[in-house]
Amino acid sequence: MSGPYPFTALVNQESMKRALVLNAINPTIGGVLIRGERGTAKSTAVRALSDVLPDQRMVADCPYGCPPDDVERMCEECRRRTRRGESLPTKTRSMRVIDLPLDATEDRLTGTLDIERALGGGETRFEPGVLASANRNILYVDEVNLLDDHLVDALLDAAAMGENVVEREGISHRHPAEFILVGTMNPEEGSLRPQLLDRFGLVVDVEGVEDVAERVEISDRRAAFEADPDGFRAEYAETEAALARDIVEARDRLDRVSIPDETRTAISARAVDEHVPGLRGDIAVRRTAVAAAALDGVETVEKRHLEEALALALPHRQDGDEHHSEDEKAVLLPDDVDAGEATDTTASDHESDGRVPVTGGRNDLITETESTYPIDRTAMDVSQDRRVRDDYGRRIPSKVRFRSGRYVGARRRDDVTDVAIDATLRAAAHRQGKAASGADSQFEIRTGDIRSKVREHTARGLLILVVDASGSVMNGSKMKETKRAVLSLIEDAYQTRDRVAVVAFRGRDADVIVSPTRNIGRARERVSELRVGGNTPLSHGLVAAYELAERERRRDSEAYPLVVLFSDGKANVSYEDGAEPEDEALRIATALGNADIESVYVDTGYGLNDSKYSLWSDEKALAAKREEFEWNRRLADAMGGEYLPMIELPDGDFIQQ
Repeated sequence: MSGPYPFTALVNQESMKRALVLNAINPTIGGVLIRGERGTAKSTAVRALSDVLPDQRMVADCPYGCPPDDVERMCEECRRRTRRGESLPTKTRSMRVIDLPLDATEDRLTGTLDIERALGGGETRFEPGVLASANRNILYVDEVNLLDDHLVDALLDAAAMGENVVEREGISHRHPAEFILVGTMNPEEGSLRPQLLDRFGLVVDVEGVEDVAERVEISDRRAAFEADPDGFRAEYAETEAALARDIVEARDRLDRVSIPDETRTAISARAVDEHVPGLRGDIAVRRTAVAAAALDGVETVEKRHLEEALALALPHRQDGDEHHSEDEKAVLLPDDVDAGEATDTTASDHESDGRVPVTGGRNDLITETESTYPIDRTAMDVSQDRRVRDDYGRRIPSKVRFRSGRYVGARRRDDVTDVAIDATLRAAAHRQGKAASGADSQFEIRTGDIRSKVREHTARGLLILVVDASGSVMNGSKMKETKRAVLSLIEDAYQTRDRVAVVAFRGRDADVIVSPTRNIGRARERVSELRVGGNTPLSHGLVAAYELAERERRRDSEAYPLVVLFSDGKANVSYEDGAEPEDEALRIATALGNADIESVYVDTGYGLNDSKYSLWSDEKALAAKREEFEWNRRLADAMGGEYLPMIELPDGDFIQQ
């Protein structure tokens, strides 16, 4: 009889194992989030924990596993039975690890109407969901950073109250939902919503094993487990049992562990010094330190326990923590360029450094010094963007025909695949009358009564920023404002939980410098290495954006790419030999539009940096501006996209720095 990989057979990763065990000792710590790259035993450790979790008594016939000796933590039914003097049947069972699948519906998570009873006898009865099973257990969410917003909201509500409240589909029900929330995630696949991050008592960052001997040992143990799971587990049965005993003994010791006055003061002082908002951090550190002392067999929190607790419970609560390092705060476009410097050049090629091939002009590094601003999303509310987001958008909550997503209403449809039970029963109720009250009567539902659920769904949005890094754009005020705009859109993508990708073009080529990601820290790190200057290979940038969007749509049919092009349109490098750059750019822009890829053309030159016209007559300057404007409008029209002067991008008054 095989089971999970033994917890005590895991090699290294002591912080991760320690955090899991401390939560098993004291569930009030608040759970643990494990962050790390693929292949670092995150999921293996969580599933292995089930074999060393302590036993607990529960009401045998209660779907929520209520404690038989604690009325305050019971469900309403167990309380009623207790008040009637009924002797509740009990059983003993180990704490369990309950999985929440990423594709779970809200009905599956919180519970819903019992369909069989509703259709069979018209009885309104609650069918428990995952949160019911998770009560007094561990709720595990793999790739928790990819969990849909509506599920995150339900988790936050239950975690905050220790209770799950369901009021929909004609039912009103509540039940206890006290669980240890354990999540794992790969930061490269996106950040975690701050509200959910704060709910985790502890956070552990794990890294891949670099030691050769350890890697060999891990591989050997894994091979032995796969060859003979039962035999391998038998080898570690004694150490597993010993750890399980340690956890039980530590639980019994918890109430006897004291925290010295100076330690309590030190905890709050550290929280203040590190600008930790709220008091969850202080409380989590105390509980973790007490659990660590209990596990070590002592009854007073010592310095080592305090240091361990501080390292596990505080860093992720500091203001501005998004799992970014300090060197990830450099982002885009140079400040050390004078407005009078030359723009596009045809100087000899500079040697490429492997980032963006360079041809002539400046070769300046980008640094972040400018402030960002909130984006006016209505300015980018283009026609197809409105239509698609009406179907399954992020920026505006929308109603869609998917089985996943929040249930928000019901309607009649010819092809119903997602039945709204409550609305269907209400539609049929008016015909039942007195006949439905008999003992042998059945609730009659006709085809015309059936209603389909209307759900809100979150699209897998992808914001592709195509940045003209040539000398004509990255110069003077245009450079500074382009920098602010790109940074602001990166921040906006994080807030809307869209993925972001960045394509930069300059010299004689274009490059995807940030592959699609939700990890804004990673985007900052990669974009900070971008260099600027040189010619304007506009066609190359459009081709790179097209190929990226098509590749992502092939990978995910629900992906919604939105291309935002930042340029002044001064194309002077052809993609194909012998082609005229501007005519070629128009043809490629048309192909982008014909591919049904939504786009916005952000004109980086409109209304900015008029100094080049200062020596011209008013009539000549006006004619030149009109020509530039009309050309950029032609490009936007060819893309089938919205034309947007960059000065209209901020939400509020535009302040040119």
